[in-house]
Amino acid sequence: MLTQEKSSDLKMITRSIDALNLTEQLWLLEHIAHQIRVRNELVAMAQDPQIQAELTQIQQEFGVTDFDGL
Repeated sequence: MLTQEKSSDLKMITRSIDALNLTEQLWLLEHIAHQIRVRNELVAMAQDPQIQAELTQIQQEFGVTDFDGL
C-alpha cells in the first residue's frame, strides 16, 4: 500500500507525464523499461553462483592489495 506521501509524489509525476507530448511519453516509457531490464539483469547476475564464485576469486586475488596504501 502506498503511503500518503508516495501517493502525492505519484500524482505529481502523473501530472508531469500528462504534460509531455506523445513522443516524450514514449521516450520516457522506453527509458523506464530499459532501466527495469538492466536492474533485472544485475539482480540475476548477483544471484548467479558462477558469478558469485568469480567475484570471490577476484576478491581473494586482490585482497592482499587492500593494505598496500594505494
